[in-house]
Amino acid sequence: MKPFYLSCFILALLLLTSSAEMMEVMRDNNGRCAAVMDPDGCNLSSCRQRCLQQKNGNGVCLANLKAGSYQCVCYVNC
Repeated sequence: MKPFYLSCFILALLLLTSSAEMMEVMRDNNGRCAAVMDPDGCNLSSCRQRCLQQKNGNGVCLANLKAGSYQCVCYVNC
């Protein structure tokens, strides 16, 4: 019975980690990817600068409905 519970635990852990990675980088149909740079707040000028320097992309501030604030999201070509 222990191997069964161990297998279930490992499977659940894999599902949680893979879903967390999928949330960080989202892809749309136009070949653009979006990565959340800072989920806790957004200053537009620093978001754009950070996104350009780190990922060579376009940083924008989008509403974070869960936190009730804004988050810095970086759009790049995939």
